Amino acid sequence: MWKNLLTTLLGAHRFRWLTTYFFSNKCELATDVCAQGLLRDLINSLPELVAYKNIHGTYLNCNQAFEQLVGLSEAEIIGKTDADLFPPDVLDLLQEQDEQTLRLNNACYLETWLSYPDGRLVWFEMIKTPFHTAEGILLGILTTSRDITTRKQSEEKLKQAAQVLENSSEAICITSPETIILVVNKVFTQITGFSKEEATGRKVSQLLKSGKHGPSFYKGMWDALNTSGHWQGEIWNKRKNGEVYPEWLNISMIRDDDSGKVTHYLAIFSDISAHKKNEQRLAYLAHYDNLTGLPNRTLFREKVDRALLHARQYQTKIAVLFLDLDRFKYINDTWGHAIGDLLLQDVANRLVECVCKQDTIARLGGDEFTAVLENISGTQEVIEIAQRILDAFRPQFYLHGHETFITTSIGISLYPNDGNDADTLLKNADAAMYRAKEGGKNDYQFFALEMNEHARQRLILETQLRYALGRGEFQLHYQPQMHLASGHITGAEVLLRWMSPEVGWVAPHTFIPLAEETGLVVEIGEWVLYKACLQHREWRENGKPILRIAVNLSSRQFKQDNLAQNIIRIVKDTDMDPTLLELELTESVLMQDAYAAAEILRELKSLGIQLAIDDFGTGYSSLNYLRRFPLDKLKIDKSFIHDIPGNQEDMTITKAIVALARNLHLGVIAEGVENKSQLAFLKSLKCDEVQGYLIGYPVSGDEFISQF
Repeated sequence: MWKNLLTTLLGAHRFRWLTTYFFSNKCELATDVCAQGLLRDLINSLPELVAYKNIHGTYLNCNQAFEQLVGLSEAEIIGKTDADLFPPDVLDLLQEQDEQTLRLNNACYLETWLSYPDGRLVWFEMIKTPFHTAEGILLGILTTSRDITTRKQSEEKLKQAAQVLENSSEAICITSPETIILVVNKVFTQITGFSKEEATGRKVSQLLKSGKHGPSFYKGMWDALNTSGHWQGEIWNKRKNGEVYPEWLNISMIRDDDSGKVTHYLAIFSDISAHKKNEQRLAYLAHYDNLTGLPNRTLFREKVDRALLHARQYQTKIAVLFLDLDRFKYINDTWGHAIGDLLLQDVANRLVECVCKQDTIARLGGDEFTAVLENISGTQEVIEIAQRILDAFRPQFYLHGHETFITTSIGISLYPNDGNDADTLLKNADAAMYRAKEGGKNDYQFFALEMNEHARQRLILETQLRYALGRGEFQLHYQPQMHLASGHITGAEVLLRWMSPEVGWVAPHTFIPLAEETGLVVEIGEWVLYKACLQHREWRENGKPILRIAVNLSSRQFKQDNLAQNIIRIVKDTDMDPTLLELELTESVLMQDAYAAAEILRELKSLGIQLAIDDFGTGYSSLNYLRRFPLDKLKIDKSFIHDIPGNQEDMTITKAIVALARNLHLGVIAEGVENKSQLAFLKSLKCDEVQGYLIGYPVSGDEFISQF
């Protein structure tokens, strides 16, 4: 038995040379005693764990390594089974392998973990081999176990590395020292289009080289690799379909720990095509207007700076133009922002066609455009270009079924006359543009030094205006309105006056447009209505005649969502009789959104408030819409009255307005009546009411009511 067991052990451990040695004719160790002693010495000298048991699973013997595993001596192990020595977790596997070995009468292999008494978990590779008598009778099982923990850990690391390789969001490529591709992952194939089979075994330069980089680029890359063992940067490579693409590449040199020789190169890269497109898009947005495609303010500044540098170097002149569209807000509010955007795009196209290629047209924002003209010969050349721009706006604009006309006002500043830097030239061109606006629009204006003072004064005035209401600097004046047939005063128009401590009386035509532009007119307008209604109540409480008061509403006020509610609240808070309150609105205010305006007017009319159109004949109303508004009165603008009776056209227009009011069953009042000839003409037309200096000047509330 011992000889057979020894033979089995030696065969299992690939020590067949020992078998030959011990059992050849040269060795006479054939007795069981010799075999038993040799077996004990041999198994104790082995690093592997060795144990054998009979066919019933009872241990017959083991070596010292096995004793250390179970923590018992040989004497304590003999006679025990696996159930006595090992934890339940592995017991089923061990017993199953024993049964299989005996059933098949052949060696079985398994891997399992076992724990040492000190708690260490160790992976073992086990070979269970049956052993027999010389006659072939099965005696038991020989088990040899080898510690494979290190191998298992390595396998786990390789498994994890493989998972990392395949699950990486970046492409990975491992090459030989000769840059022959050995390993690639899934992302590599997705980015390059080459399968693993197509890529493996080929040189990187044969597979991916784009041709966009010269020898100096690759030399620098390899110099960095050889110096530091690492290189990273942006590089262009080529996909299988021939498309060239940018990637961000990291290359690391892998060396042997002992020899220091390069064994592999590890390349990790990602496709940055989308990133490059985003960079280009952001760069575009940083310098160009997204709507029109023109340079924006930032790029325009750069263009002006470059033009100034060239002009200083070669002693040439440049011009900066500042353009603002006339009445753009009206078109935008009437037809909506989508149509407004189309108009801005068409404007941009027309402007580009008006200048030379070396010149620049830019959009600063909103409806403001600028231009820089380089290498100009003098003002005459600038005048020709400015006039060319004005002429380009004469044809109508067609905007998705809408046809409209629009003009522009242009301010011009020149280098070196009007400034030596971009900011100054742009500021002065802006000031000149405002002068063109004030002069009637649709024109160009060169900068003059006095414009700076004008702009400075305007800024000071705006600052003072912001504090005027809180400081109690506003006053209400009342101008009488007379019934023409009876000669009785029937009402008064409420007019706002401003006494500034810094500059004195400020004309309404100066501060009211400024209040409109800054938005202060909303708060001021609400204050005017409230104070006028309070004054009316005071007159009534003091027994004064019951008169109608007329209050103007600005376009800004009319756009408020809660306008009607605010007016209703003021009427209630001041105990104002709504039938004695008349609200005046201009045609242009109503026509900005005729349907919404009609709704607001009907809500106000339902309370008994009177409604009048101010400055009639100067706006852009449609008679079709006019008849739909719940109006009470038309107010003839003073511009038609001023030259009566000398101007026949004004007389004809005035007569037509009175006739129109009659046919629409509306009252009519003429303002700006300053002489008896005008009064007589209006009386002949049977105009209902008149207002003007001939009837009475605007005065304070106390002065006005003292006349009754």
